[in-house]
Amino acid sequence: MGWIDLSRLHLVCISPACRDSVQPFDDRLGLTDGLTEAARRLLSLAGGSWSFDSASRHLKTFCGLDASDEFIRKVTEAAGKKLAVGMDEAPEATEAFKQAPGDTEFETDGTTVNTTEGWKEAKIGIFAKRERGESVETERWADRKLLTPAARFAFARIAESIDFAPQWGSTATRLGLDPLAGTITVLADGAAWIWARADEQFPGAPQVLDIFHALKYVGDGAKGLFGDGTPEAKAHADRGRDLLLADGYAGVETWVGEMLAAEPKGDGASLGRVLNDLKDHEGRLNYALRLKRGQSIGTGMVEGAAKNLIGKRLKANNARWCIGNVGKMAGLCSALYSDCWERFWIAA
Repeated sequence: MGWIDLSRLHLVCISPACRDSVQPFDDRLGLTDGLTEAARRLLSLAGGSWSFDSASRHLKTFCGLDASDEFIRKVTEAAGKKLAVGMDEAPEATEAFKQAPGDTEFETDGTTVNTTEGWKEAKIGIFAKRERGESVETERWADRKLLTPAARFAFARIAESIDFAPQWGSTATRLGLDPLAGTITVLADGAAWIWARADEQFPGAPQVLDIFHALKYVGDGAKGLFGDGTPEAKAHADRGRDLLLADGYAGVETWVGEMLAAEPKGDGASLGRVLNDLKDHEGRLNYALRLKRGQSIGTGMVEGAAKNLIGKRLKANNARWCIGNVGKMAGLCSALYSDCWERFWIAA
């Protein structure tokens, strides 16, 4: 692949008020602004995957295409704008999700992006359909085989939670889901804003505290009593993990009683914090049932998206974005993450 020089007829309207121009041969070749759709797609993919200067170098190395970083930026941002609109409106964006099998999950989180107006938090939401995997007892939670999602739909933008959350319900409806049916499981970390907004958008839906966030509370409690890095702290943290997985908050209460009877070196305040912190999530600790059903108990999907969907592209070294362009790039990256990329270009 490379540049092709050609001569073609260039027509210009003679009216001083118009001066519009057209190149008829461009239409026959499928050219828009000097690019075929295949070239536009390639440039946009490169610009959405790497920094624009890296994209320029990689394209020249991979396929001999010599395009400047500024040209790639313009093409990518224009494609991102269309993709962002498409993710919000185009029916082809939701077709695969509607047809996919599995239980519906929703995860959300945020990550900071450096903008010309300072650091801003980009909120990320992901719907997924995942078929159930193997049924396991709690002691096998770490090595079980969890199936990858059959379909994902991601969206992201810079927004406050009160403005971002209404998009959850409207997106669910577009995906063929009923946000009021109580069938969308919400998995998240301990952030209070997420649970408050989830109660509003998905009333009655099951909620699950990410297992690794829950285990951090337990681990911190053990360290507070027996010291960081000590064999006693590890042994008691392992015991707390097993009881939490098997019996939820009741298991944590049992564990705290065992800890206090084990002649701890600390003052016990750390255990009070564990009880208080996990009490707020008492109804979100039903890990044993979900493991039995072969369902997920963690938020690795949205955490991976925060690192790769947004972070990898928008948090590159020295990157500083106009806020409007964050939305364009988020639309492009969301289409890639949601497996909507091919459908959009075919439709175009």
